[in-house]
Amino acid sequence: MKNLRIAPFFILLFTNFIYSQEYNFNISEIPSSLKKDANSVIRFENISVEIESQKRMTISYEKAITVYNKLADNLADITIHYDKRRKINNVKAYIYNANGDEIKKVKKNEFKDYSAYDGISLYNDGRLIHYDHTTVSYPYTIYYTYEIETSNTAFMPRWILNDRFYQSVESAEFTIKYPLSIQLFKSEKNFKNFDIIKTETSGLISYKINNIKALKKEPYVPELSEFLPTIKFGIDKFNLEGVDGIATNWSEFGKWYYDHLIQSTLNLPEATKQKIKDLTGSTSNPIEKAKIVYNYVQSKVRYISVQVGIGGFKPMLASDVDKLGYGDCKALTNYTSALLKEVGISSYHTLIHAGEKINFDKDVAAPEGNHMILYVPINNQDFWLECTSQTKPFAEIGSFTDNRDVLIITPEGGVIKHTKVYKTEENLQFTKGAFEINELGEIQAKVRIEATGTQYDDHLFRYDGEHQKELDLLVKKYFSNINNMNISKIDVNNNKEEARYEEDIEFSAVNYGVLTNQQMLISINAFNKNTSIPKRVRDRKLPVEISRGFLDIDEVVIKLPVNFKVEYLPQDVELKSKFGMYSAVIKKINSNTYMYKRKLQVNEGKYEKEDYELYRDFRKNIKKHDNSKIVLIK
Repeated sequence: MKNLRIAPFFILLFTNFIYSQEYNFNISEIPSSLKKDANSVIRFENISVEIESQKRMTISYEKAITVYNKLADNLADITIHYDKRRKINNVKAYIYNANGDEIKKVKKNEFKDYSAYDGISLYNDGRLIHYDHTTVSYPYTIYYTYEIETSNTAFMPRWILNDRFYQSVESAEFTIKYPLSIQLFKSEKNFKNFDIIKTETSGLISYKINNIKALKKEPYVPELSEFLPTIKFGIDKFNLEGVDGIATNWSEFGKWYYDHLIQSTLNLPEATKQKIKDLTGSTSNPIEKAKIVYNYVQSKVRYISVQVGIGGFKPMLASDVDKLGYGDCKALTNYTSALLKEVGISSYHTLIHAGEKINFDKDVAAPEGNHMILYVPINNQDFWLECTSQTKPFAEIGSFTDNRDVLIITPEGGVIKHTKVYKTEENLQFTKGAFEINELGEIQAKVRIEATGTQYDDHLFRYDGEHQKELDLLVKKYFSNINNMNISKIDVNNNKEEARYEEDIEFSAVNYGVLTNQQMLISINAFNKNTSIPKRVRDRKLPVEISRGFLDIDEVVIKLPVNFKVEYLPQDVELKSKFGMYSAVIKKINSNTYMYKRKLQVNEGKYEKEDYELYRDFRKNIKKHDNSKIVLIK
């Protein structure tokens, strides 16, 4: 789907821009507090938006950024998108050395013009100009300005203060001017604890902020938009790819979207209507009917992106998808919905932010999202279908689109709804296996791993469709705690009926048991060892977030060599924490056979920055016990 946030995140100022020669870009002018932890410093970022009418908007953008090292070199590259409804004007760029002396004026022919083809789109009428800067010394400053004229007023620029780590902001201003005939909506988030100067008059609103220090990237940190100031804007009268719209809330926006972009696309050929009715005729259960339809779509069509004009937002005709056998997320969602309609099941197109977990803003109705899925309510149950996948089970959306606010588009209007939330125990990896150690310390092992929930996603994307040679490498990487593995069997199975990914593996390895004099040391956890500890962070600044919980359960039979006896057996352990729990138990079955049971549960949650060391301690203890060893004596 065409990303509905076309414009970059802008920080704006409505003003007449000063020529770059009047600025002082000497790095000595940067406050020392802004240099700390900074790979780059935004000297200023000034952008103005002027909404002239329902069908005309001008965005003027001016920015200067000082780059200190190669980690921020990409910020000196300039990319500006355009298409038949988005025109670029007055592009200028200059490079300055550390003393603020101009060393280069970027010529017009140094901006290369490219198709915006993304490698997966069948059609894409977007284009871009790009300047790729190559530096010879650091630090340096790049200053550039440009202007965008567009009729797509539906896409109001969104502002997030500083959208990356290791970057400080010296000055940022953001202003929107609009006619009184148009109503402007705004949603301001996370303004507390920030000194933002806001000015609002009739037809004009502006924001200004200075001296924002760079943030170091820390482990387990929420998205920046969760705690930095952000503003989303919308207007009641807008235009999207030549189609006028009026909406003051999500209900009205969803109604407009359905009436103008969906309603006329749902017709199917009569032969296909009859075919899907025949396929589902064997059951009266609506859930089973929906499963049959979903499997039919998976077997018949494939995903290809289409990004041409209104086609970036309006689905292809369901009849065209039926004939051609392909479509993008909107087209395949639309096709699935049309098929479900033929068998008496209601379903609704759903706009969503896929990937990074971003909620639709409930307060401002304006185009959002980068993806479309299908919402199917049946018998008071909510089912969410990822229609672009040919491998996912019915109603398994996984971490790509789970647990976020989305927009359901119905014939009556738009509705904000929350997608499926996977409980911790649903995100299960169950490991059941056995290994035997001989008197030379060699291991022979068999293990079966079953994964569900978001852990199903992890295993599906890791193994499914890979050739045996690649599987061999991936399995050895997974069991990285075992050296010199010789794998004799790898069977992987995407069990879509049970929504479970299954792996059966057999291998051997030398020197798993470590011989020293008359002793042998054997690591008790062969199949699922926790080897990582979150890195230490001194004086942590940011809150802690564990984005998804999970549960690992392991049951392993261990057979020891008969000519050794046990000198030491690890004690049973149970750890409990606000972050989860861990237990490990080993029980004797007979003279040389033991059962090892392990359970690790990590809970999803948001925590204070002071909790980070507690979480590290929890993980360190898990690693210590996962490294426990049985000591044998000959």
